[in-house]
Amino acid sequence: MNKQKDSIFFSKLMNAANMGWWKADLTTSNYECSEYVSELLGLDDSGIISFEDFNKRILKEEQRPTTVHSFSERQTSEVVYLLDTVKGAVWVRSKVCFQETDKEGHTNVYGIAELQEAPNMTSAYQALQHSERILHNIYKHLPVGIELYNKDGILIDLNDKELEMFHLDKKEDLLGLNIFKNPMFPEEMKERLRRNEDADFTFRYDFSKIGSYYKNSKKEGTIDLVTKVTTLYDDEGNPINYLLINADKTETTIAYNKIQEFEEFFELVGDYAKVGYAHLNLLTGEGYAQKSWYRNIGEADGTPLSDIFGIYRHLHPDDRNCMAQFFEDARNGLTAKLSKEVRVLRDNGEYTWTHVNLLVRKYTPQDKIIELISINYDITELKKTEEMLVKARDKAEASDRLKSAFLANMSHEIRTPLNAIVGFSALLATTENMAEKELCNSLISHNNELLLNLINDVLDLSKLESGHLELHPNWFNLAELLDESVAEYTRQLPAGVELQTHYPEQGFLVELDRLRIKQILNNFLSNALKNTTSGYVEVFYEIDSSYVRIGVRDTGRGIPQNMLEKIFERFEKVDSFTQGAGLGLSICKSIVDKMNGRIWADSQLGIGTTFMVELPCLVTPIDA
Repeated sequence: MNKQKDSIFFSKLMNAANMGWWKADLTTSNYECSEYVSELLGLDDSGIISFEDFNKRILKEEQRPTTVHSFSERQTSEVVYLLDTVKGAVWVRSKVCFQETDKEGHTNVYGIAELQEAPNMTSAYQALQHSERILHNIYKHLPVGIELYNKDGILIDLNDKELEMFHLDKKEDLLGLNIFKNPMFPEEMKERLRRNEDADFTFRYDFSKIGSYYKNSKKEGTIDLVTKVTTLYDDEGNPINYLLINADKTETTIAYNKIQEFEEFFELVGDYAKVGYAHLNLLTGEGYAQKSWYRNIGEADGTPLSDIFGIYRHLHPDDRNCMAQFFEDARNGLTAKLSKEVRVLRDNGEYTWTHVNLLVRKYTPQDKIIELISINYDITELKKTEEMLVKARDKAEASDRLKSAFLANMSHEIRTPLNAIVGFSALLATTENMAEKELCNSLISHNNELLLNLINDVLDLSKLESGHLELHPNWFNLAELLDESVAEYTRQLPAGVELQTHYPEQGFLVELDRLRIKQILNNFLSNALKNTTSGYVEVFYEIDSSYVRIGVRDTGRGIPQNMLEKIFERFEKVDSFTQGAGLGLSICKSIVDKMNGRIWADSQLGIGTTFMVELPCLVTPIDA
């Protein structure tokens, strides 16, 4: 044959075979089609159709939808289209044969198109029938019960095993039942089904409780079911069916329930004793832990163990470093166990204590196994008890020391004024000089006052210790009370010291215990006058809507900074040679604490000291 005859022959052959050729010009995005394809698509004599227009003819496609780049390098070699043609909707198989690029860089792709009644319809139908028969046999003879419901919960099918399990003669006895009205189906599972949530659960099916839901030949007895509930969806993701798979697992369920009971019991014991358990493969990060184990180390339940072991983000930095070193050594086979008390940071910013025990149970890194067992338990209460015992011991020891110090101080402080009283009383009896008698009387009176004050301090201290000190608040003029104390101490002023007052312009009434306020102020004044040899001592107060501040400022020798806190403790004195038992400020602090206030001192050596109390109280101004 010559070329022309060949062309005519192959054209007739392709037409008779319902085939044609096409050329895709990637530069112009157009197809050039043979006569057969042009007639099929209804093209003009040029046989030209754009990629875009051709894509509009596609009604369905076995591969992904075609785009204007269908014949780029990404195009599949063969695809079947359902095309809109002059003959109506027909199936066409299109196949790429080869590709050419000319000297100017234009690329053309060549292929053939074949008309089909349908894409392998006969073989596909036969295969579908065969698959359906296999699926039917599986469905019918599967050794578990299957129930199929529509989206409204209506039973539309079930298999033979389901009939056998529930003692039914034919499926028609159950079709049409609504699962949401099933008295045996757990309410929780119904809710999950409505939310299209998958679920697995075990329950005991009691035939005596079926009632009128359906009729069966078995009126009594139970079976233990393991049931899986799942939702089926269409291609667009819409729920269309509910599928239930039931397995009669009476023996398995009993064993499973025993395991569950044991786990619950173990959890209960763990929660009660605050003991937690976990195991982990250090190399894979796989493992399990109890809730109490997570809680003991400050982690959220369910956190992956691989995010905890070796990291321990909630531990104190010192403890975390120690744990990290253990895990590094455990991976290298250098250690096998650790027992340590660690501090755990909680959400409230406080630390609790947990005792951690770690044990490498199996070390076979060649098999990718380093099995680690962890048992921890909360020892916070134990630590608190231990701390309380230490404090109690220290307090007992301190109490013993204080008792000795108290006796020593009291012996000295009582003896001093008592000796003076006895001595000057004897001298008073023998002297005839009036001036000496007056001096003796004055010294005796002064030492009587010192001894009385000392005894009063001891009594107040005793009341505070036993908790019997009572407060009796009442309204009084604060300035008048301060002036009263100032007047009492004016006669005790050392030479060269001035006693001053500084009050707000307006007077105020306050509701406080008048006697205890005066006691505090007298202590402040007494201390100031003992330690001030020149300058002044000033009494002042400040008023707020809900509290009052009362203070005494002096220009005395001052208090060292390291003594500012200690001076409010018993028997503490800046100068051990200064007269007094060192109880006054301690008593003042106890009184202020009982009033829910605060007491403090500011001082600089050589410049002076200020003692202040701040007390919450009711305040009202005095009308001028």
